[in-house]
Amino acid sequence: MRRILLTAGAAALAVAAAAAPASAATVRTFGSVVEAESYDAQHGVRTFTDPAASAGRAVAFSPGDRLRLSAIDFGAPGQASGYATWRSCSTGPGTIDLRLDSPTATPFLTFTIGTTGNCTQWYQSSLRLGLATTPTGVHDLYITAAGTDRCDFYRLDSFQMIKQTSPPIP
Repeated sequence: MRRILLTAGAAALAVAAAAAPASAATVRTFGSVVEAESYDAQHGVRTFTDPAASAGRAVAFSPGDRLRLSAIDFGAPGQASGYATWRSCSTGPGTIDLRLDSPTATPFLTFTIGTTGNCTQWYQSSLRLGLATTPTGVHDLYITAAGTDRCDFYRLDSFQMIKQTSPPIP
């Protein structure tokens, strides 16, 4: 008898879980700091602990890795001016592509990582996205990595979409 009750209880729980509506992704509002480790999906990316990272954790990319951050608000036309602050470091050459809504979409920004670098500290920089390619509205952001076979060549702590006139933040 006890076994039947457990089975019936598990079945009821499964039905309740199946009936629950899917929740929409919480929009990461324009201007908010987005921690890289808050990704919604990833392929190959390594999350690691670093006390110097802004929330104590960050992600490391090797060639072929990618992550998805859902529901990023890039701002409205006129609000988004084509800048983002970016907190990262690199240990070797490669490229990082930013893509909207698909890991295979044409990148709206590609930045090239130099052949030398270190990750003894995090570096904050600003990226000019370009007025013609600055996304607006809410999109999924895919960050993809390509390059040599060097593991963990790029590390990302956080980023923030900002309205910036000139000059950009150093």
